[in-house]
Amino acid sequence: MRIGFSKDIHILKEGVPLILGGVQIPYEFGLESHSDGDCLTHAIVEAIFGALNVGDLGKHFPPNDDRYKGVSSLSFLDYAKKLLSEKHYEIENLDCFISCEKPKLKDFLDKMREKISGKLGISIDQISIKAGTNEGVGPVGEKKAIEAYCVVLLKEVKWWIKKLE
Repeated sequence: MRIGFSKDIHILKEGVPLILGGVQIPYEFGLESHSDGDCLTHAIVEAIFGALNVGDLGKHFPPNDDRYKGVSSLSFLDYAKKLLSEKHYEIENLDCFISCEKPKLKDFLDKMREKISGKLGISIDQISIKAGTNEGVGPVGEKKAIEAYCVVLLKEVKWWIKKLE
């Protein structure tokens, strides 16, 4: 078993779509980033990278590389899934938390879980996504940013079992 943890934060910017967990959320602000700014997906991918000990998001998807400009962060999940397979691990569960003052996210959390489960090829029951505020504290509390956290538990798949599939 291996555990990975990550957090990601992005500044809110007017006129940019707000994407979290691959879901576009109606709001006048979105997240500023080189890619689509999906801080939840970034935190998930980086937690997986951490558990696999393969470096961080910037190592695999450099922010100065134009190939990733405006790209959907869900494509990063495809890459993480490939690495999991190559290293003979699979996801046992993901536990995620999104911190923002606005918008309210409760009606979108299951849609995020569906998108992520589909991309990673795991059950929706293996993914927990919660949301809350920062109680007015810091850049998130001042409605200047959105932050996401993720913990992932991986379990090793024995290579000889993998070959049988």
